[in-house]
Amino acid sequence: MKILPLLSLIGLALTITPAFSHLLFDLSEQTTFTLMAVGMVIWFAAATPWLAPKKEDLDTSTQDHI
Repeated sequence: MKILPLLSLIGLALTITPAFSHLLFDLSEQTTFTLMAVGMVIWFAAATPWLAPKKEDLDTSTQDHI
């Protein structure tokens, strides 16, 4: 599970850097879109499990108990 934060950061970087590569270097538009889409999928798949709150982390002190 410790690989997920690293993998999500790689996906996030893969989402951001192609735009700058397209601007500064001569990266084609199709390659830019493909890299950004792959980075988005990696980031969502890797970040969701470790960013989602666990059930024991939720605050139940304000909920009404029946």
